[in-house]
Amino acid sequence: MKVLVVILNKDNAEGLKETLSSLAQQVNLTLCKDFDVLIMDGLSKDGSEAVAEDFRRRYECIKFKKQVFPGGVGAARVEAVKYALENGYEAVIWGDSENTYSKDYVSKFIACVDSNDCLIFSGCSKVKHESIWSRFFYWYHAYHHLFSYVRRKHAPGNNKLVLTKAYEIAVYPAISRSDDFFFSLSVNGSKICHCPDAVVYISVPKTFRDVVAWQRNRVKGLVEGSLLNGRSMPPDFIPWFLFLLSPLFLLLYHLTSPYVLIGPFLQLFTWFIDSTAVLLTLGMLVKLEILAKNNYERYKPLQSLLGLAGMFLHAFFTTYYTLKYVKLLRSRKDEIVLKDRKVKEYFGFLK
Repeated sequence: MKVLVVILNKDNAEGLKETLSSLAQQVNLTLCKDFDVLIMDGLSKDGSEAVAEDFRRRYECIKFKKQVFPGGVGAARVEAVKYALENGYEAVIWGDSENTYSKDYVSKFIACVDSNDCLIFSGCSKVKHESIWSRFFYWYHAYHHLFSYVRRKHAPGNNKLVLTKAYEIAVYPAISRSDDFFFSLSVNGSKICHCPDAVVYISVPKTFRDVVAWQRNRVKGLVEGSLLNGRSMPPDFIPWFLFLLSPLFLLLYHLTSPYVLIGPFLQLFTWFIDSTAVLLTLGMLVKLEILAKNNYERYKPLQSLLGLAGMFLHAFFTTYYTLKYVKLLRSRKDEIVLKDRKVKEYFGFLK
């Protein structure tokens, strides 16, 4: 199987160096013999190209390509897919320069492909411990481990293998972020397999300012993709919105129920509501604790409490930025649609 590893990068020279080092040190398979590397760069200004050139002197199969259409990873993915198809690759492993790969990552992925009949495969995400924010958001990059139904429907964009024949069904939307989310929706019905032995270590933003920028850009991409697909809101907005408001709903119930229900009905219904809330919270904490133990680089007991707090922060950012960007971008829907069409026409995905 001819395999291409695509690394998305922008202004992350140090991270790119670690990523390429981990790919060069793969065992069981050899870089340039068993797989090649394409770096899709978003017009970096920090020396990323020099890092890539240093590796290319030793490994000629490492290509550094500045994306034709700047302004987001969606267009970069479309360009990379075109490159893969033109050069006869049968599979693309998607990653970015925040990843560090285990020594047998590529070989484990390929072995998993050989033993399954899927078009799309997800690997095992483990989150690096780099700051307190890693402890809050470790669950995000391992979300497909947290819920099995997510794993069956979606493979994370920085840790997946896609057989190139899948791109006969759909290709990525040319939006700024969250393009892999909409790709998963567009190939709905295609079976997604999970490869637990293909392990990659992933970074989380290290400062609160970086967390805010990450969340802002993530949601902006979700809104762009929704408008592009004729949706008024991102598909995950309502669940996160309700999750954010759940403590408020519980509080309002306790404040208003004495005026609505009387006697044993009040006591019974209140017991039911409170018991359900406690059980759901405990269930989530247990799942988060297990996830932290299995998928976090430096696990500490009760890390689930920080993970749950991170989920509420994530829900807040999702709600706030969704409402903000729906309002700001609705009038630019034609511009978003035009950019997507222009990119896909340029690379031959629209006739």
